[in-house]
Amino acid sequence: MSKNGPIIIVEDDPDDHEIIREAFKELGVSNELKFFFNGQEALDYLRSTSDNPFIVLCDINMPLINGLQLRSVIDLSPSLKKKAIPFIFFSTTAAEREVSLAYDLTVQGYFQKASDFQHLTRQLELILLYWGECKHPNSFH
Repeated sequence: MSKNGPIIIVEDDPDDHEIIREAFKELGVSNELKFFFNGQEALDYLRSTSDNPFIVLCDINMPLINGLQLRSVIDLSPSLKKKAIPFIFFSTTAAEREVSLAYDLTVQGYFQKASDFQHLTRQLELILLYWGECKHPNSFH
């Protein structure tokens, strides 16, 4: 994790891309934002990049590789797991089953996306504040 590294957003809805981009802009976030429409795109990027991402914000329901599958693949890959990137689900879905499955995969958080812009912006602000202060295995590199 690099606090200055890119923020990875894995979300299949282009409208949500714009809303999230606007929320980060309102918060004055200077990190690069990297958007992916599905888990496969994000996985390809994570496997090939030398970037040290700050966090991954991931939806659950997406085509090709969904969020739960993406997290599982990351956990099973020694090189990706070693990067120890905080992985947070940020999804409109928050059914008990999905939340339970997510925590079985040792995610670092699960947030149900707020339906209004101000609340969504506050959620993102809290996530960034927490991970900006949190000590993490890769925060010493």
